[in-house]
Amino acid sequence: MQLEFEYLADHPSYVPLVITWWQTIWSDRMGTDPKRSIEKLHSTLSKKELPISILAMANGAPIGTAALKSHEVEDLFPDKQYWLGSVFVDAAFRGHGIASALSMKIVQLAEQLEIPHLYLQTLDLEGGLYSKLGWKALQRFDSKGEETLLMIRKLS
Repeated sequence: MQLEFEYLADHPSYVPLVITWWQTIWSDRMGTDPKRSIEKLHSTLSKKELPISILAMANGAPIGTAALKSHEVEDLFPDKQYWLGSVFVDAAFRGHGIASALSMKIVQLAEQLEIPHLYLQTLDLEGGLYSKLGWKALQRFDSKGEETLLMIRKLS
């Protein structure tokens, strides 16, 4: 499978699909109005200003997404800036390293923007694929009733 990365800003017609993907796993955090979520994501599409969302593409079709964000979990970590977030791979394409590739593409983008580090949150309390990609655990915390791991990756 030939994997390519493109900006979601270059493909706004895929925003409803991305929202559908995100709602399959983060519906408790997205609210009950998909139309509003679509409008919000449309309003933030950018290739230069954070948040920057990317798509993993295979044979010209989107199969996953990830984002470089200024903040995430801001209510708990208002002082922590620059996050990898919204990593999602379509179920039919999981297990092929696409989430890792998306994550590393965001790292590369952050390095190009001279961002010094990235944070992320994961429900895998051992760090999962992120540990294998060089992320370090910082602390566990409660996020909406789920024990979650905060991780960091220093960038060059």
